[in-house]
Amino acid sequence: MVTGRMLPWFGTLLALGACGGVPDLGVGVDDSPIGGKEAGPSQPASGSKGAVLDEPGGMSLDTRGTTSSGGSAATAGSDVGGSPPNQYPGSGFVVHEWGTDTIVVGSDGSLQRGLHHEEEDLPGFVYDRIKAAALLGGTISPSVTIKMETPVTYFYSDVPRTVRAAVSFPKGVLTQWYPGVTSFLPPVAAPNAMLPNQPLGYADPVLDPTFPFVSDECRTQFGTVGSGLLDWGSISVLARDANVGATMPLAPVDKFSWSYARAVAANPVQVAKGETERFLFYRGLGNFDLPVSVRVTGPGTAGLGGNPIVLRNGFSEAIGPVFMMNVGKDAAIYSQFSHGIAPGGELSDRLPMLHGTSPLDTYVDELSAAVTGALDDTGLYHDEAVAMVNTWKRQWFRTPGTRLLYIIPQTWTDASIPLTIEPKPDTMLRVMLIRVEIITPEQEAEDVAALAGLDGGSKEALDHFASLGRFTEPRLRRALALAPSATGQIHLTKIATANTLVSSGE
Repeated sequence: MVTGRMLPWFGTLLALGACGGVPDLGVGVDDSPIGGKEAGPSQPASGSKGAVLDEPGGMSLDTRGTTSSGGSAATAGSDVGGSPPNQYPGSGFVVHEWGTDTIVVGSDGSLQRGLHHEEEDLPGFVYDRIKAAALLGGTISPSVTIKMETPVTYFYSDVPRTVRAAVSFPKGVLTQWYPGVTSFLPPVAAPNAMLPNQPLGYADPVLDPTFPFVSDECRTQFGTVGSGLLDWGSISVLARDANVGATMPLAPVDKFSWSYARAVAANPVQVAKGETERFLFYRGLGNFDLPVSVRVTGPGTAGLGGNPIVLRNGFSEAIGPVFMMNVGKDAAIYSQFSHGIAPGGELSDRLPMLHGTSPLDTYVDELSAAVTGALDDTGLYHDEAVAMVNTWKRQWFRTPGTRLLYIIPQTWTDASIPLTIEPKPDTMLRVMLIRVEIITPEQEAEDVAALAGLDGGSKEALDHFASLGRFTEPRLRRALALAPSATGQIHLTKIATANTLVSSGE
């Protein structure tokens, strides 16, 4: 099993003469919690709200954020219109997974770093290596271009069984997870393992930019993002009728989008120390190349449409359906391209314009149904597709901005983030959706103007960047690339704190 990789890492570190003064490493053993319309714009549906997605798959969520279905997760209700939904057939061992990657690109297609800020709070029971390192008292702000958000892994079995599960990230580090794992890599430094005169507590040689490496050689070898691993060891896949609602930790649905992922008819899982959940969860930071390049080739033009845009698929397989959207404060619009992009092919169109658009709630309902349908077509069970959309629809569909969503082939996911399940499932399906936040030329002009305001001491300029939320750092970085500014650079250091070796990844 992959846990054996831990030993050479540990031995090598000791052989180097305690790089960073870490003869004792907390390697995660018994870790404790520390914390529409086809190829065109959508139109309002007359008198229709579209698919109802707030009670996924016919299952309801109670105030704990657990599913309520008579104590059993075996029945998932019916699809809209009464036809049977995609669902577990009732026999065999099946593993399904969904997740998202988010990137920010400039109008020229350049990936923008700094996408580490969270959009959705995670419950306090989730394990988090970054929070552990933060016990040192410093602010940790890894600068990233790709954020892998919320992969969840579901297990289905007609009989209870014991399995082993591990996920690796060859070019990254896995930062958050639940339930607890038996080991993880790279390790963090345990308390009392630092050099003399350093603060006592956990330290992270990968994610903590203040980690006291004793040499550049040590920093290069042990401070570089890579060789990530989470090993859950033996996991009990419980019976399908196991009533575990009261044993899962609290995650009220009115506070945490986490809970939507529980509204799925998967078997509950339990790790050795008793933690029970409906799925395995993980996130990470790393480096990998996305197969689709995105480039805005000009401004939006009244009478012609929004910004012209070109998507090129450099992958050896077809990219799945593509959704282009433009979201304003009170209204939004989207275009859907169900045919996707052929291998080596391009998709050229114009981003939809905010003119004569649907009311926001109508748009959200229509697009939620459209994306759910695209996820159904991948083979995900219907309640899984609904859960994925419910988890992220506020950020995907309601957050103002111009963005793309597309589905990436499983072969890319398997190569980038290998998942090992033993014994091998009869079927294993992994669906990854890429979210691309686009900085249009018009937004770049606004940001450059705000940079000039920063140099002039303008409070309005500060307010402009603050209003961008989690996208403040990538938007500011792009503006600085277009128009260098000493004051803007100072502001960047305040919000980024430190520039780690992370060049892309969650």
